[in-house]
Amino acid sequence: MQKEALKSTNSQVFFSESDINYDDLKKVCSQKTLKKDYPLSESVINNVVVYDAKNFTSFIGNKEKEKELKTELFHALEGGPGVFVIRNLYEDSVLDKSNRIFEKITQKEIGTSNDHFASGTNTRIWNSFQKVALEDPDAFISYYSNDILKLVAESWCGPNSQMTAQVNIVRPGGEMQKPHRDYHLGFQENKVVELFPISAHRLSNYLTLQGGVAHTDMPLETGPTIVLPYSHHFDLGYLAWRDDACTEFFNTNAVQNQMNKGDGIFFNPALLHGAGSNTSNDFHRIGNLLQISSPFGKTMESINYIKILKRIYPFLLEHSIKKTLSEKLIENVLICATDGYAFPTNLDYDQNSNSKLQGMSMFELTKQSLLDLVSLEEFNLKLLELQQFRLAD
Repeated sequence: MQKEALKSTNSQVFFSESDINYDDLKKVCSQKTLKKDYPLSESVINNVVVYDAKNFTSFIGNKEKEKELKTELFHALEGGPGVFVIRNLYEDSVLDKSNRIFEKITQKEIGTSNDHFASGTNTRIWNSFQKVALEDPDAFISYYSNDILKLVAESWCGPNSQMTAQVNIVRPGGEMQKPHRDYHLGFQENKVVELFPISAHRLSNYLTLQGGVAHTDMPLETGPTIVLPYSHHFDLGYLAWRDDACTEFFNTNAVQNQMNKGDGIFFNPALLHGAGSNTSNDFHRIGNLLQISSPFGKTMESINYIKILKRIYPFLLEHSIKKTLSEKLIENVLICATDGYAFPTNLDYDQNSNSKLQGMSMFELTKQSLLDLVSLEEFNLKLLELQQFRLAD
């Protein structure tokens, strides 16, 4: 609604805080989510579409069924409420293993973690993605081989998306986050946001997908994610979210759904949202926050893919040799653990083949090496060669 209004009423391209009209926010947030519009869903709760991963087992490997699911998820994120929950995304055994690693990492990092949008007792593990891979490759492989997670990522970001993750542990007494929008423009100050044309405001939300996996049960008193459905339709939200009037509207109209251990929530990064307060006496709420980025964009955190690959390659190679993990599940891991885009590169050296307009990506190199059962030593040489001929002179 808001997008069309800005297009049709004037030719203005650059906007400032003085242009914010909260009647527009109220209008877009007055929409209702109807179950009939999301036939693959289980229900609609508080305007949020809810799915159950158990219903999609038969979809995996069926391209038409996968496309049907991805299409519906896309519509929920773009034209719909901008948020959905998937129940039973992960089994307890996978999460318990990760939680033990999280605890080990937090002990190493006592006193160094922080939360950009909240103060208090919250604990944050930045770049949990890479840290878990280095700490326990098997746990990393189990986590990121998830078929449904891959489909969710593809529904918004397409193939070969880039994964980053940060653990948020909200302890008893942990304060609510200020409602906000996320990376890219959500991490810029308003004086910077004003410099971008409105097209960039709209484009920003297509570059990433936000998600969170409940690593513990999350009853309401522990503060699961609070969201304002349809607020991603508000074009000037990247300028408005720091405003007290925006916070007040959010606090009055936002919704919160209980999460169970293993559930996942995914939302458009332009959706106004924030972690809730943990008002319990003794419950430590653990969530692994996923940020999935288009391969065409820049991730929020720097990931040392080379370091991760050298650590997990022997484990993946063993799975390949013993056939204890299917090629498809290995590919799921590689999509997360490699740079799937062949650019930027040095085109003097990185020559394309007859059938391709680009050289080999890190993802393609690793996948082919595992198919060929290449040893770790030989793979490391191939990886080094790939790095060298992609560098500028």
